[in-house]
Amino acid sequence: MIPDRPLSTKKLVTDAFLCALLFISQVSLSWLPNVELVSLFLILYTLVFGRHVWMILYVFVLLEGFFWGIGIWWFSYLYVWAVIPAAIFLLYKKNCPSPFSAALLSGTFGMLFGLLSSLPTILTGGLAAAFVWWTAGIPFDILHGMGNFTVTLILFKPLYQLLTRLRQHQS
Repeated sequence: MIPDRPLSTKKLVTDAFLCALLFISQVSLSWLPNVELVSLFLILYTLVFGRHVWMILYVFVLLEGFFWGIGIWWFSYLYVWAVIPAAIFLLYKKNCPSPFSAALLSGTFGMLFGLLSSLPTILTGGLAAAFVWWTAGIPFDILHGMGNFTVTLILFKPLYQLLTRLRQHQS
């Protein structure tokens, strides 16, 4: 949880490291269509580091804009990626989900990513354009959902344990 006092150097460095891991994982897998670790990391960061996830997430979004360029897609990142931490806070509060539950959440998010990302297109091209944009990407959303589910199912438990140990050493 973010304290009322300024962040300690150790916590700030940890947040920077976690953000770098998020960004590097996204960029390094960008050659695969809609296969990413960002969803899994956001689930884990929310569970282990609580509200620190928001700073990590929005620095990541800024880095994405600097690296790839700011386009209409970037504005959707301001809210789309926030869906995962919000869902974890609402659904699990202080409990840790099972690997299957986390995988189900991650997979569902992947399937809905295109729909959620199409919303800014309503402002620029209208509802019909947003619908066309979303439906054209459905095959990629299916891959995204399947990839998220699989990666989360396999990596959730070991990464959760690793990040929990990091958090304990941070205190």
